[in-house]
Amino acid sequence: MKATTSRSPSKHRARAGRRCGRIRWRRFTLVFCAAVTMGAGTIVTTTAAEIPVSFAVAGSPFTVTAERLEATGATQFASFRADGKGTRHPVAVVGIRSARISGLCQSAVTHSPFGAATLVIRSGAPEPVRAEHLALDLTRLTGDMTYKSVEMGRDAATLNDSGVTGLAGTYGQQARKLSIENMRLKAWSLTAGMFSLAGADMSVHRGERPCA
Repeated sequence: MKATTSRSPSKHRARAGRRCGRIRWRRFTLVFCAAVTMGAGTIVTTTAAEIPVSFAVAGSPFTVTAERLEATGATQFASFRADGKGTRHPVAVVGIRSARISGLCQSAVTHSPFGAATLVIRSGAPEPVRAEHLALDLTRLTGDMTYKSVEMGRDAATLNDSGVTGLAGTYGQQARKLSIENMRLKAWSLTAGMFSLAGADMSVHRGERPCA
């Protein structure tokens, strides 16, 4: 007859704890990587040759701030944007042919079972960010704005300053030049034909720490 030995309860709990710890760490890693990927998704189109096709947006808008934006060819009209669940959100669509942005900060907050994490991207100084063929779906924009050669009340389907147009018969406006000081905006999406950040810095922080 073979002798049987019983496992020590303390050793069994220790092994279970290690297994549980490994599982929790793997889950944390997956969630953390997903958070970074979702935040980074706001700039994955920066090397595209043209504005990419429409895509489902994330479940919450991200924040962009800048000391100054100088744009050539800007259009604007109202529309809707659908997220991954199919919910449609009202947005102000802004098209910009080319822009120079100084002091840019972009942040995206991701919520998970382990808490919130914030992805922050800052442009290097003093060279401004260069962007071409921008299209943004905004929920809010604040700052000191100056328009030059502006047209308000134009049919959104006939806008021709940025290459971005809306539905026929709906309100639109455009300007050949647009400058915004102390800009702060919340957007569901941003696409660009080119988006260049010299000396950029990307970091991830625990909690909600959006650009101020």
